[in-house]
Amino acid sequence: MPVIIVFALGLGSCLLLVHLFTTYLRLSSIPGPFAAKFTDFWRYRSQNAKGHTQRLLALHRKHGKLVRIGPNHVSISDPAAVPIVYSTNPTWHKGPSYYGAIPVSKNRAVPTIIGMGEAQHTAVRKSVGRAFTTNSLLDYEDSIEATGQDLIKVLSQQHETDIGEWLQFFAMDMLIRIAFSDSLGLLASGNDIDGTLAAVMARFDHWGHWGAVPSADYLFNKSRLATRLKGVGDSPLARVANRMLEARKRDGNKLSYKDLCAKFLEGQAKYPQLVQQDEILGIIMSTIGAGADTTAGTLTYTLYFLSKHPDVREKLMQEIDDNLTAGMLSRMPKWAEVNRMPHLDAVLKESMRLLPIASWGLDRVVPPAGATIAGEFIPGGTIVGCHIDAVHQDQHVYGKDSATFRPERWLQANEDQRRQMGRAFLAFSAGKRTCTGVHIAWLEMKKTLPLLLMHFEVSILPDAVLEGAKANVTIKMDLADPSLDVREGIRVSAVKYPPPVMMKITPRIRVEGTSTNGLYSQAIVVGNMVFLSGVTGVDPATGNLVAGTIADRTTQVFKNISRVLEAAGSSLHKVVRVNIFLTSMSDYAAMNEAYLKVLSQDVKPVRTCVAVKELPRLTDIEIEVTAIL
Repeated sequence: MPVIIVFALGLGSCLLLVHLFTTYLRLSSIPGPFAAKFTDFWRYRSQNAKGHTQRLLALHRKHGKLVRIGPNHVSISDPAAVPIVYSTNPTWHKGPSYYGAIPVSKNRAVPTIIGMGEAQHTAVRKSVGRAFTTNSLLDYEDSIEATGQDLIKVLSQQHETDIGEWLQFFAMDMLIRIAFSDSLGLLASGNDIDGTLAAVMARFDHWGHWGAVPSADYLFNKSRLATRLKGVGDSPLARVANRMLEARKRDGNKLSYKDLCAKFLEGQAKYPQLVQQDEILGIIMSTIGAGADTTAGTLTYTLYFLSKHPDVREKLMQEIDDNLTAGMLSRMPKWAEVNRMPHLDAVLKESMRLLPIASWGLDRVVPPAGATIAGEFIPGGTIVGCHIDAVHQDQHVYGKDSATFRPERWLQANEDQRRQMGRAFLAFSAGKRTCTGVHIAWLEMKKTLPLLLMHFEVSILPDAVLEGAKANVTIKMDLADPSLDVREGIRVSAVKYPPPVMMKITPRIRVEGTSTNGLYSQAIVVGNMVFLSGVTGVDPATGNLVAGTIADRTTQVFKNISRVLEAAGSSLHKVVRVNIFLTSMSDYAAMNEAYLKVLSQDVKPVRTCVAVKELPRLTDIEIEVTAIL
């Protein structure tokens, strides 16, 4: 072998050893997997294998608040680090892993708000940020309500169904409406039209797959050579967004739209030097893609938790029923109404705390001067990220039962505890780069969850499998084996989307003024029959039992029964069975007289009358009925 080749090989080997040694020394004081000290391949492999989230949690339990998961990458589990890492002064720039979230359209990368640099992000927020403020939320209520009506109509025809899939369709239709005042019709068709939703999920899958190796992502997927060789065209979502955006531009945005697209184009017209067409397209795609994932996933997880915790469901239903009875909540919930329901807020927060949609760290780059985190100096240029699951399960912040679903923790905490929990809550990230659409997401979820619960009893089937939106960015819950995870018997891993998320859906008939205590339905429909719970003589106008005689209360009972039956699509004339409960049989004759005035049809229903010692609310009569539709 020529001397020059031997020399070159020797020199190369020496340089490699020096590089590996200096790489190791840079963060040598921070423990972690041996391979991760030298190469990003450990993190790449872990993120693309089952159990990445649990693997990181186990590493933090073993090594402490700081774990080295790459040559220049540190995972953090310390809640006290959140305001440091996601500081606004100075701003810690996003890490290179976010490059994986940038989509490709027409052979080139499209700038999205999630993957923008700080200067570009600041410019875009200045020009279109108004679309995401709390003042703009009321402009989107009509779009959410129209899609909510579509969802109720579809679910009313289901019994045992994949609720996760329907909520994905709902979220996509809703966000297209919010963005363009239009709909894809996914709910109406019951299908992922043109693969739009699948393309959105594929984008998250791509991000998770390549997030650990952004340079390889560029080389193999997003470089000019790679896109030309692959012939990457528009994704289905990009085609939809492009088509609707071009149509809006052709009409000059002249119509009185109040949607996101209108606000974006107004911002572009006002600041033409700050935001371009590609950026408008990217922002729309980011909002729709990320929003659909967050809304559908959180609602699905929350329904799961409520089905597993009837005591929590009871309290939430009581809050909903009380507000309905008091006239403080509409049958189609309004933002001003749901935003003042503390238990609803706590239930959603607890669901996102225990099962955040994102399952990895929100990477940031340490400023050049370096920073001290968890008592350890981290050199400038190091990539760090707070591991969401670890922070959300910190017992010092959330209590010793931090692995348990208990929404009351948000309501019972004192002011200092609430402040700590709020600072450690990373469901929408934190700091300057908090999710741009966070207010819209809250609007969607707070309006939709009570709407669903007002109309349906939803319970998860025993063998159901619940999974988040994507393999590596989000999480899976396998409910069949409760021994595999500390969090409510949930197995968290990385698998493909979507499996069936099977839930049983039963219509819940409810009429204002005839409230329940949240444990049961006023009425349920099974086949062509409607079954009513016991009804008392409560005056819906006052919420109190009517005064007067037993005949007066009997008449009021049947008025309330009539209203519930009509809401279910039946009537008093279709009653086939009546069960009457009296606290005193001396009232039997007077009750019977009022009864005959109401049920005067030729064919009388079958009937029983039972004497009881006491009835709820100290009433003297309660009646339950069964009717046909």
